[in-house]
Amino acid sequence: MPATPAPGFTLLSLALLSFAGPVARAGEVWWSFRPVARPTVPAADGKWVRNPIDRFILAKLREKGLGPSPEADKRVLVRRLFFDLTGLPPTPGEVAAFVKDESPDAYEKLVDRLLASSHYGERQARAWMDLVHFAETHGHDQDRIRPHAWRYRDYLIAAFNADTPYGRFVKEQLAADVVYPDRPGLTPALGFLAAGPWDESSLRDIRDDSTDRQVGYYLDRDDMVTTVMATFQGLTVHCARCHDHKFDPIPQADYYRLQAVFAGVGRGDVPYDPDAATAKRRAALTAGLAAVADAVDPWRGLAARRTLVGAMPAPQLAYAAGPNFLPDAGHKPAAPRPVHLLKRGDIRKPSDEAEPGPVGCLPGLPAQFDLPTGHAEGRRRAALADWIAHKDNPLTWRVIVNRVWQSHFGRGLVETPNDFGKMGRLPSHPELLDWLAAELQDPSPRPPPPQGEGEKNLKTLSSTGEGAGAASVPGSLKTLHRLIVTSATYRQASGHDPKAAEADPDNRLLWRMPRARLDAEQVRDAVLLVSGRLDRTPGGPSDQQFGMKPGIHVTPEVNYGAFAWDRPKGHRRSVYRFVFRTLPDPLVDCLDGADPSQLTAKRNESVTAPQALALLNNEFVLVHAKAFAARLGKDEPDPGRRVAAACERVWGRPPTDSERDALAAYAAKHGLPNLCRLLFNSNEFLFAD
Repeated sequence: MPATPAPGFTLLSLALLSFAGPVARAGEVWWSFRPVARPTVPAADGKWVRNPIDRFILAKLREKGLGPSPEADKRVLVRRLFFDLTGLPPTPGEVAAFVKDESPDAYEKLVDRLLASSHYGERQARAWMDLVHFAETHGHDQDRIRPHAWRYRDYLIAAFNADTPYGRFVKEQLAADVVYPDRPGLTPALGFLAAGPWDESSLRDIRDDSTDRQVGYYLDRDDMVTTVMATFQGLTVHCARCHDHKFDPIPQADYYRLQAVFAGVGRGDVPYDPDAATAKRRAALTAGLAAVADAVDPWRGLAARRTLVGAMPAPQLAYAAGPNFLPDAGHKPAAPRPVHLLKRGDIRKPSDEAEPGPVGCLPGLPAQFDLPTGHAEGRRRAALADWIAHKDNPLTWRVIVNRVWQSHFGRGLVETPNDFGKMGRLPSHPELLDWLAAELQDPSPRPPPPQGEGEKNLKTLSSTGEGAGAASVPGSLKTLHRLIVTSATYRQASGHDPKAAEADPDNRLLWRMPRARLDAEQVRDAVLLVSGRLDRTPGGPSDQQFGMKPGIHVTPEVNYGAFAWDRPKGHRRSVYRFVFRTLPDPLVDCLDGADPSQLTAKRNESVTAPQALALLNNEFVLVHAKAFAARLGKDEPDPGRRVAAACERVWGRPPTDSERDALAAYAAKHGLPNLCRLLFNSNEFLFAD
């Protein structure tokens, strides 16, 4: 017989409680809010172990009476590594070179080469753009183009390739103009705060003193707060907009304190000088002009200063959030606006004015900012940046470690990467999560423990591996990636084991390597590479791979079917593709591309009939299948060898005899371009084992 609900409980409240997830005891600090403490590495040992990650994984497997899978074939490993670290497949020559390299550190050398590749930054930047819902148009009902938004994408690529320490990476995106004033070239980093949708109707085209305009300001700041706290902290702070958070210890007052941090910035084109000396000179001349203009004496070099300013190179523009964006009609820079706590989120019910501050639920971190009276706007953002990047902020380090783990295994140690609160999932390996977070914060060499056979021939992997060595740079994401992909856990085969599947059907304990479907950009880039058409030119304005003409209002009319894919403009990597917010590319959309109107912590991975139809009939695929066939015909005069060459380029391996015969018969009947379309639709092309 069901229990009788307590007085005052509704069916809705009971339903909410049923989804509330794990409940902390009264007075107990939630697991993710506790300080990161380096746990002891389990003593689990054996031939399989390669670094401390494996000891944590093996200990959990043994608790369930399970063991790991054998190591994957070298052809599988090289393809897995290339896609994971660069987003591109290896060429047949690169596969052959790795297979033939029998040196004991062949795998580690390949990892280092891929991490040093400029394509590494392109791969990481595309994933980060998902997180922050980056696009190059405003969205909403007026989806106007942002001509200078691409500079944030180029900033990300450069930052990842330079292995910017993660704490600094956080600070640059929140307050580069304040924290690093001598680096004006970092201005595009502030594109982080401006990456999401912007309501032009409310924030540009109506009166500033209207209620709708005020609502627009609150909603605009809400997007910034949500992006910052979800991306860096894994918190659903936005749930406290109308009332105290129902599950996490985040009062409504904390939410509006975060809004106040961004009360003095707006989104727009921000002028800057990439060269520090030029920026300094322009600032001095501009200050001199202002002083002369305010002086009574007109003979103080006003004309000369104007001439000097006019002779300087024009500043560059980046679409970003800041206090100094260029005015656009009714959208103009202003002093920080007052932010009030809104009862039930109602603009008509303002309560106390909010002072800038952080959330107060993290023990050991200040619950308020120490800002002087009359402080400049940037001090607010700098204070938040310092608070998030603080070494004692446990969420910052746990969240990014979890994201990097997810990028390699398809699922994080915490399966809800944007929610480390009580509605999120508990970590599958909490000790491993904290060990990785501690290593990212403070890597240090340690004496090598007893080595298993699999460890003996390895040179020092890094200070975060099993061997002794010099400490690496704190916050190095490349070191973290290297540690993960050189583990035996990552190097497992993806084959099925009925016994293990019965004990752990979701593979949360990682008794095998999960098989991964390539994402939309990986598919497009792989097609370009194997067809011989990939243009590796980096950076610069995004390629508009569509036909476009003016629309009825500011949103243009876009026709993806009108683009000619033989044009070189369509051959660069997908990360350089212009991204419309409300008008997505049909092929990318079909292949589960990220919706740039939403924060995407993890993409959907579906396998559908429309995807197969798109990969057979989409114009992009048709054009490049023909180009691939032409390349094969040119490179391989022997028709029999063409089939083998096609398989090696698409699959990373030669075909078996039966596969070769069947595919050759298909090509003879339907033509080589149709064979290429068939290979692009094969599971072995679309999945990485």
